[in-house]
Amino acid sequence: MAGCDELGRILPGPEDVGDIRENRNVGIFYFLWQGDNASQAAEHKWDLSKIIPNHPEVLEKGDHENWGSPQRGRYYFWGEPIYGYYRGDDYWVHLRNMRLMTDAQVDFLIIDATNTLIYKEQSESLMRAIRTLQQQGGNPPKIVYYTNTESGKTMQKIYDAFYRSGAPIRYPETWYYLEGKPLIIGRTKEVDGKEFQPFFTFRESQWPNEPIQDNGWPWIDFTRPQHVYKNLRGEREIINVSVSQHPDPGAGMGGSAFYGNKNNWGRSYRNGNPGNPEKDILYGYNFQEQWDYALQQDVPFVFITGWNEWIAGRWGSTDGNPEHSYFCDQADPEYSRDIEPTMTAGLKDNYYMQMVANIRKYKGMNPVQKAGNEKSIKGWNDWEEVTPVYTDYKEDTEKRDHPSAVINPHIQYTNTTGRNDFTILKVARDRKTIYFLAETAKPIINSNDEQWMRLYINSDRDHTTGWMGYDFRINAGTNLQQYTNGQWKTISKVTVKTEGNKLLYSFPLKIISGPKGELNFEFKWSDNMQTEDPMDWYINGDVAPEGRFNYIYQAK
Repeated sequence: MAGCDELGRILPGPEDVGDIRENRNVGIFYFLWQGDNASQAAEHKWDLSKIIPNHPEVLEKGDHENWGSPQRGRYYFWGEPIYGYYRGDDYWVHLRNMRLMTDAQVDFLIIDATNTLIYKEQSESLMRAIRTLQQQGGNPPKIVYYTNTESGKTMQKIYDAFYRSGAPIRYPETWYYLEGKPLIIGRTKEVDGKEFQPFFTFRESQWPNEPIQDNGWPWIDFTRPQHVYKNLRGEREIINVSVSQHPDPGAGMGGSAFYGNKNNWGRSYRNGNPGNPEKDILYGYNFQEQWDYALQQDVPFVFITGWNEWIAGRWGSTDGNPEHSYFCDQADPEYSRDIEPTMTAGLKDNYYMQMVANIRKYKGMNPVQKAGNEKSIKGWNDWEEVTPVYTDYKEDTEKRDHPSAVINPHIQYTNTTGRNDFTILKVARDRKTIYFLAETAKPIINSNDEQWMRLYINSDRDHTTGWMGYDFRINAGTNLQQYTNGQWKTISKVTVKTEGNKLLYSFPLKIISGPKGELNFEFKWSDNMQTEDPMDWYINGDVAPEGRFNYIYQAK
C-alpha cells in the first residue's frame, strides 16, 4: 500500500526498501491502564494540554482547584487520543489499533505489567480484538508481558490468569513465541523453582539506569546512541527506539515540560540539541535519530516505545519546592512518547506514518502485484478472474458504546457511523473504460448523502497535487469530480450498478490514464466520513484501506 502523511512524507515502497528480509521482528510497548482503578483520572479536569495553557498558576500551587483533583496521585492525560480519553478495556479501540498495527507490520505488543498489575479485563478485550483479525485471515501482532516490580509474583499472576491450562482468560493464538515457547520479560532470578519456569522463554527486564544485562530487553535507553543488547549466546539481539526519553528521571518529563529542566530529550531533540518544539514537534526528529541508528545495527528485534501510554500520575515535588508537581513519563506534547494518532498539538498521525516508513526500511517489502489482462465488465461474473484482489478488514462498522477513562463527570463514547463494511475491492479496464468494484459484508445500504460510497483516486501518484493527493473522486454515488483551484468540481456522471453487496462504478479510461494509456494510480474507498479530514478515516464510517493508506493499481 502507498501513503503520504500531512507533512508530505511519502511512504517508501518496495523499490525503496528492497525485498523482505528474514528474522526481522518489531515489538511495541502497549498500555492497558487508562481508567483502571489503580490509575484513576483526575476529577473534573484531566487533560494537561488544556489545564496548563489555561491555568499556568497550577504549576506553583499543588492543591489548586484547577488541577481538578487537589490530592496527589490522580492521573492526567498529556493530550487527547484520536479515540477520546478511552478506557483500557474498550474493544472498539483495540480493534482499530490492531488494524493499524497489522498494516504497520508490528509483530508483537509488549504489555506494561511492570508495576505488578496485569489488567485482566483489559487484556481480554485486547486478546478478543487480536482473535477477531486472526479469524478474518489477518496477521495481527501477538502478546508479550513485561514485568519488573515483584517480577516473580507478577509472572505467576500472568501465568495463572492467561497461560496455564484452564486459565480463565486463555487465548493461545495470541501468544508470541520465541525459541519455541511463549515469551515473557522479567527478573529471572525470581523465577527459579516456579511452576511456570519451564513454560516460558525468558528475557530480562532491562531498566535504563541499571547495568547492562545479557538477555536484557530495554523498554527505553538513556544513552545516545542506543545500546545493542545481546542474548545469552552472545548474539546481538535487540535495540530500543523511543519517541522521547527522560534520562533525568529525578526531574521527570514534567520537570522539562513545566519547570525548565533541560536534561531530558523531547520529540524535537536531535544531534545534541533540543530543537524548536513549536516547529519541530511534528517531524519526530528524536524518533528518527533513534531509528536511523537502529537500522544501521540490523539486529533481529526492535522494541518501540511506545503506542498509547497517555497518562501520568501527579506526585509530590522532587525539586525542593513543595508546591511543584512531579510527572515522570509523560507531561506535554513535546515531553511524551505516544505514537497513537491524536489531534493534540497537530501531531495527528505523523508519528504512526513515520513508524510505518521505518518498519518498511527495517523489514523490506513484497513487490506490488501488477494488474491482470484487460477485461470488459458486462456482468457480475466477469469480475471473478480479475486480479489483483484488494481486501479490507471486516467488522469495521461495529458500533461503539463504552465509558471513558474519566469517572467524574461520566463520559460515554458512542459511534454509530458504521454503515457499509468494505471487504473486497477490484479494478478492471478495457481499452475505453475503467471499472471499480466494491463488495461489502452485507447488502449495501443505500443513501442519498454525499459521503455515500466515495471513491478517491490519485491518478498521477503525486501527493502534492489535488486534495491530499487525490485528483478525482466519485461523490454521492453519481458524480465524478476533479479537484482544481482548491475545490471539487463535477466533470461528468459515472455509470453505477448495484446488486446485493456489490457496487460498480465505471467511466472513460482516458480521464485517469497517462499519455500513452498507461495506468499507475492509487485509490481509496470511503463510506460515511463525517468531516472532510483524513483523520476522520480513523474513527468514522468505513474506509479501505485504513487511515491514509491507498491501494496501488499498475498496468501497462
